[in-house]
Amino acid sequence: MSEEKIEISIQDLVLAANIIDLATQRGAFKAAEAGQVGACFSKLVAFVKANSPAEEEEAAAPAEE
Repeated sequence: MSEEKIEISIQDLVLAANIIDLATQRGAFKAAEAGQVGACFSKLVAFVKANSPAEEEEAAAPAEE
């Protein structure tokens, strides 16, 4: 049985951050969960910004209001 190498890209992380943002806007999380969800979102965004080339950083970072 051969194992397939699993990779995750910066775009995958951007997508995850966007999903968290959208779910939060739609009220998918309870108030008690908001802190943990927000911390995870912030870490994802910081990682994406720190690991994206400068010209792609603005396009890759999720929109924050």
